[in-house]
Parts: sequence; C-alpha cells; structure tokens
Amino acid sequence: MKRLFTLLLLTFCLGLNAQVYFEDVVESGEFINDSSPEAGFTFDNLFFPNTYDADFDFWTGWAISATTDVTTPGFMNQYSAIVGEGADGSGAYAVSFASPESYVTLDTEQTTGMLTIPSVHVTNSTYAFLSMRDGDSFAKKFGGETGNDPDFFLLTIKTYSENQLQDSILFYLADFRFEDNSQDYILNEWEEITFSNEAVDSITFGLSSSDNGMFGMNTPAYFCADVFGNPLVLSVKENDLTGISLLNTLAASELIINSELAKEADYQIFGLSGQVIQNGKITIGEQYLSVDNLTTGKYWIRVEQDGQQWVQGFVVN
Repeated sequence: MKRLFTLLLLTFCLGLNAQVYFEDVVESGEFINDSSPEAGFTFDNLFFPNTYDADFDFWTGWAISATTDVTTPGFMNQYSAIVGEGADGSGAYAVSFASPESYVTLDTEQTTGMLTIPSVHVTNSTYAFLSMRDGDSFAKKFGGETGNDPDFFLLTIKTYSENQLQDSILFYLADFRFEDNSQDYILNEWEEITFSNEAVDSITFGLSSSDNGMFGMNTPAYFCADVFGNPLVLSVKENDLTGISLLNTLAASELIINSELAKEADYQIFGLSGQVIQNGKITIGEQYLSVDNLTTGKYWIRVEQDGQQWVQGFVVN
C-alpha cells in the first residue's frame, strides 16, 4: 500500500490548476479493474486506491472505464456509466465500488503540498440506475409498485486535512422522498458537486440507500466520477534561500540560473498539475538547465538546500 502522509501548509503558497481526466489509460469500450502490482491508479497528483483479487476477479475502490452500455442490467455491466460517456463528452471516467466507501488522496510520492479540489462530476452507474428503476433479484424498484415509497440513494462526500473533517456534502443519486411523485428522480446525467475550497489531503465517498437487507445495502454500491478539479497548493516556505537567481523567466529551450551558494543544491521543476517533471542539481555559478522537453506553458522551479527554499515561476514558449 502506498505510504500516505500530509505536509503542513506554510507561509507562501502557489495555486496550480489542473483537471484530472482518465482517457490515457483505457481504450474505447474497455475497462481496467486491476492496478497490480500497484495499490491503485495515479493521475497527475491524485491517487485512486484499488484492490483486486485475481482468484475471484473481485475488486473494490476504483476502476477506470470507457464502456458505453446504458441498456444491459445486472452485475455483468458494472463498469458503465448511465450517461454512456465521461463528463464533458470525454471517453473515459472512473467507476467506484464503494464497499463500504472509497477515497482519493494526494499522491505523496510524486507531489508536494495540499490539494484544493473545488469540484468533481458524478453520475450513476448503469448497473445501479437500472436496478433502482426496474428492481432486480436483490434490490427493489424505487418508489415501489405505487411509486409512493420514499426511497433514496445517497452519496456522502467528506474532505479531510490532517485527519480533520473540512467539508461534508450530501448528494442524492436518486431521491423518491417528494410528496409529488413527478419530482422523483434517478440521476442519469453528469452533475458537478462543488466543494468549499478548503485545503485537503483526502476525500472519502460513502453510499447509503433506503433499500437494505440482512447483509446491508441492496442497491448496487456503485457510482461514477470524472473531471476532478485539482488546483494544488504547493507548500513552500517563504523564499528564505538567498544567492539564487533566474536570469530568464521566458525560456525557449534553456533556463539560465546563477548560484552564489557555497555548495550544490537540489532543484525540482513543477508543471500545472503539481507533478515533479524534472529534477537535478544546481552547481555554483551560472549554468543552463535544458527545458526543451517541456511543452509551452507555465512552470515553477524550486531550489532547496539545508531546509531552505527558493521558488520562481517561468514560462516556456
């Protein structure tokens, strides 16, 4: 299992904006439910835990899917979103089997800082949607035969910072509690859920239903998620390392750095996702760091030595 820990927010922060999509890892019409030998999937600086048992072809946590079946009921169609595509028309999305819950964390092996996740898009899986709409051998038809049963399928999202609860949002994936049955619904489109913009290091997703039996919830414990808004708050100290200067903040192929430090220092370059995309050593004097492998856009370089840090933004054109 990946080692998870939090970093303290310090006095100087950089907001780095990105959105997490899932298209690069799965072909159209396919899914991935096994992250082995890793304990989950990593996208930009977010980690989606996944557990897979090959003996039973059983998984929990998160799978990645680009399947489009919105008509076939039952467990064999557990990887499809009822929308038939990802949010914003994208081809892939994440599917969660939240038993009893699932979570997303900062991938601390590739990034530094705390997350500020302003929103996520969610919808029902085809499996859960058709089960609630029509009923099946395990679960009831929502509303019952008369349509008057006050059924619900609830997604509870909680955000945390250093194990302290920051936000708790109740979002109904289906709601039949209205006095007017015409208002009852089962979600069949992508909906954006907005958070309170607190700096967090983990998010949990829990499902609950009005339909329960002796073994727990009868409604299939699945939902789909996509387009995690993902600004990273890069935790760095105020620039307390002196003797470093960037001679060009607009670079075509090289950064020109001048160091008056007494010894070598470590450097890292961050992209907009907050992921470390280049690192190495800064030596004494004027030197040139190649950035010709970077695409056009905004980046940050950080130099560290003996617990002190220096950060400067630059643009590759």
